[in-house]
Amino acid sequence: MRRAGTTLLSLLTLTGVAAAQTHDPAPLVLLLPAGTRALGVGNAFVAGRGSEVLFYNPAQMFILRGTTLSVERFGSASTLGTLSTVGPFGKVSLGVGVQYLDYHALPAVPFFTQPAALTLQGPVNSSSLAATLALAVRWKGMRFGVAGKYLEEHIGELRDRGAAFDLGVARDVMRGTVGLSVQNLGSDLRLLDQEGALPTRVTLGAVLPTVLVSSYFDFTGFAAVSRERDGRIVPGGGVELIYQPVDGWTFIGRAGARRVRDLPVRAESPLTVGASFGLDRLWIDYAFQPYRGPGSAHRFAIRIQ
Repeated sequence: MRRAGTTLLSLLTLTGVAAAQTHDPAPLVLLLPAGTRALGVGNAFVAGRGSEVLFYNPAQMFILRGTTLSVERFGSASTLGTLSTVGPFGKVSLGVGVQYLDYHALPAVPFFTQPAALTLQGPVNSSSLAATLALAVRWKGMRFGVAGKYLEEHIGELRDRGAAFDLGVARDVMRGTVGLSVQNLGSDLRLLDQEGALPTRVTLGAVLPTVLVSSYFDFTGFAAVSRERDGRIVPGGGVELIYQPVDGWTFIGRAGARRVRDLPVRAESPLTVGASFGLDRLWIDYAFQPYRGPGSAHRFAIRIQ
C-alpha cells in the first residue's frame, strides 16, 4: 500500500510541476460530484462502494456489482445525468459510466464556467461530457484500478475533445477501507486559444468501520482529502445513519461537508444532506446541496445492486 501510494503521489506532483494550473479547469462535468450518495457525504467517496465509485476510484469496483442512474437539477437552469454499471468479468471487474451536463453558459472570457454558475440561466447553450471505461484487479490483498475517459466540452459553436485516465488503489484495514486515487491525467482542452486545464487531483480517503448503535441502527463515516492541480487542498467528509426495521428494508440518512471555492457573489454551499431507501436490491437515493443566491441542487438516483 505504501509503495502504491508513493507512486500515485509522485505522478500528481510531476503533473503539477509540469503544468501548473493557470487556466480555468475543464471539462465542467469533472468538477461536479459524480454520485448521489457521494454528494450526501461531502463527496468523500474514494473508498466508497457501488457502481458510482468508478468515477472516484476504479479499484473499489470489486466491492459491489450493480447499476445506477441519476439526475441532478441545478435550480431550473442546468441538468446533470449519470449512468454507471459495474460487474465481474472473470478474474477482473469492469465498469462503464457516462456523465453528461446540459447547461447555459454566461458570456465570459475565458469561456469555461465554474459549478457555482450552474443555477444561472445564461444565453449560450453548452454541454459537458465524460464517458468512462474502467478495470479493476486484485493482487496480494489489495485492489488496483485504471479508468480511461473520453471528454468533450461544447460551448455555443465551439467544441473540443480529449482523453484522460485515472489510477486507483484500495485496501481493507481493520474492518474499514482506505483508498487512494489520481484522477484526470491527460492533455488540456482548448477553445479559441483559451485553455481549460484538466482538473487533475490526488485523493486519499477512508470509510470507517460500521458501528452498531442499537439493534436497528448502524453508523459509519466517510473522510477524504484531495490535492488539486493548483495545489489547493480540499477536505471533505460525512456520516451515514442506517436504520433496518426488518430484513430487506433499509433507510439511510446522510450529512456531509466539503471545501468549495468561495466566489464574491455566489457559491455552492459546503454542506450537503441525503437519504436512501432500499428494498432488497432496489434503492432510491436523494441528495441536496444549497447554493448562496438563487437556486439549489437536487439529485435523485435509482440503483440496483
